[in-house]
Amino acid sequence: MRELIEGRYALDELLGRGGFGEVWRAWDDRVGRWVAVKIGYPEDAEEARRFEREASLAGGLAHPNIAVVHDFGRGTRAGRSMVFLVMELLQGDSLAAILARGLPSLSDALDWSAQIATALGAAHDAGVVHRDVKPANVMITETRVAKVLDFGIAKAQGAQTTDLTAAGMIIGSFPYMAPERWTSGADGTPVDGRADLYALGCVLAELLTGRLPFTGREPYELLAQHLQVAPPPPSRLRPEVPAALDRLVLDLLAKDPRHRPAHAAEVVRRLAEIASGTTSGGPQEPRGYVPTALDTAAPPSAVQQSAHDPVRRMLSDRLAELLEDRSTDRTDRLALLIDSLTEELGADDPLTVRAAHHRAMSVRHENRSELERILPRMMRILGVADRDTITARVAYVGEAAAYGPGDGRRHEEALREIIEDAARVLGPDDRLTLTARWQLALGLTRGTRAKDEPWQERDPKRAAAEAEQLVPLLADLERCLPAGDPLVAEVRTRLVHDCWLTGDFATAARIHRQLYPDLDALARRGNVEVAYRAARSIGESGDPEQALAMIKPLLHRLHIAFGGTHWLTREVTETRSRFRRAVRAERRAAGGRTWPFGLR
Repeated sequence: MRELIEGRYALDELLGRGGFGEVWRAWDDRVGRWVAVKIGYPEDAEEARRFEREASLAGGLAHPNIAVVHDFGRGTRAGRSMVFLVMELLQGDSLAAILARGLPSLSDALDWSAQIATALGAAHDAGVVHRDVKPANVMITETRVAKVLDFGIAKAQGAQTTDLTAAGMIIGSFPYMAPERWTSGADGTPVDGRADLYALGCVLAELLTGRLPFTGREPYELLAQHLQVAPPPPSRLRPEVPAALDRLVLDLLAKDPRHRPAHAAEVVRRLAEIASGTTSGGPQEPRGYVPTALDTAAPPSAVQQSAHDPVRRMLSDRLAELLEDRSTDRTDRLALLIDSLTEELGADDPLTVRAAHHRAMSVRHENRSELERILPRMMRILGVADRDTITARVAYVGEAAAYGPGDGRRHEEALREIIEDAARVLGPDDRLTLTARWQLALGLTRGTRAKDEPWQERDPKRAAAEAEQLVPLLADLERCLPAGDPLVAEVRTRLVHDCWLTGDFATAARIHRQLYPDLDALARRGNVEVAYRAARSIGESGDPEQALAMIKPLLHRLHIAFGGTHWLTREVTETRSRFRRAVRAERRAAGGRTWPFGLR
């Protein structure tokens, strides 16, 4: 039995443990979803208030780049007082873990920083200052979305909350702490959202160079550096960093908050201009960085040519021709075209990105890394509302959930987000939306299995859980897609086995008839186990005469192939006898005549 918190949250797996307590993956029995439960054992009232503050402040922020807080409570566990916070379950890595593995690409650094800035802007607009922005408090999900979390020391702007603990210690993470945080505003400088932007400057510098701008080991060293030492420009350690990005980092790290960007929206705009190769400084809104702003479009690239340019038109025509071509060397030719597009239009031109997407999709079953590399650029350049972007997200996350290694359920949150986006942009009846729903069903029932077992090894409980999702899905597929669509056939094939295992013979019979319009051919030449299941389902659902018509040639095949003692031969023989008795009973009840030597 899994331990229940509040009679609702079933603890499933310990995800981490630290000074704050524990984080568990848990199942919310009331809503029916996986969540993360953060359990703390407060030593004093201030620690308990941190949990309450996180629930209160973060719980009031609804934004795609901020981790969702669902619930908060108090109680006892193993004789200890506890507080707990229920949050959305995020699948991915913290930014700290990513940095520990090496330096991210320049495009990733820009993309993630823009998403963090977008989240901070939403928090600041709601009157909340995070006060602990750092890589460990940012998660990058499997769909490359940045999520800001841990509002445990956040405060409402203008509130009288101090930056000191009861013992007089400054709360926060020293390497990322703005000068005014160190002095707690003692010189009259307010601690507001610009302190978060300073911390973002530290994070951005770390993403660009792998090093923090200030590297003192002791708090007093860091204090002196943050207050007095000018930070180095990132290009000093990474020469390819453009001058405009150097300028942005140094502006974010200004000692005086009045010299920093006034709002996170300005940071996002400047990052968008840098990513696109323009630095006009104009007032246009940034585009393409907010994952759920589904109407976003990428800013025009400096190397992007007019749609009427003959070079662009020629390259676009070549791409269209290649997409229609099914020759074996298409992927190699796509690679050559991508080289030409990169040289002529630039790596971040939408046409280049689309070509790279199509090549990545064509080789993803042999090499998923290409799709993994191009997906963040697609989200940034094309926007998440673009059909190609949604296609790539469904392929990358959905196929990992349905067929990939590890626990298929760990992709649930990301895949539900993709389904929601696809339904909103393309419609709930679009094939991509329906495909993602199918992959979610497979991922949830596959669980931790490396691959799905053959149908005969599956248990009725798992089959029932899967059928609960597949029955409404199949109804939508049959309504929206052609009868011959392979996705319809795949779901029917899967569901018919679930219905067999759960004893839903009526549904199984209907699906068998759809899958095998010629039942006589199935019995005479088809798979013998499938033919038996079809025959029995038809008989159990009220048509034993048709079932017997199938069983007669099937039994003949079984005796020849396996002999009379084989388990399937015996089972089919017993089923024939039972259906014969049923037909006799029906005929007697109807006043009909039975044959003296049994049914023919």
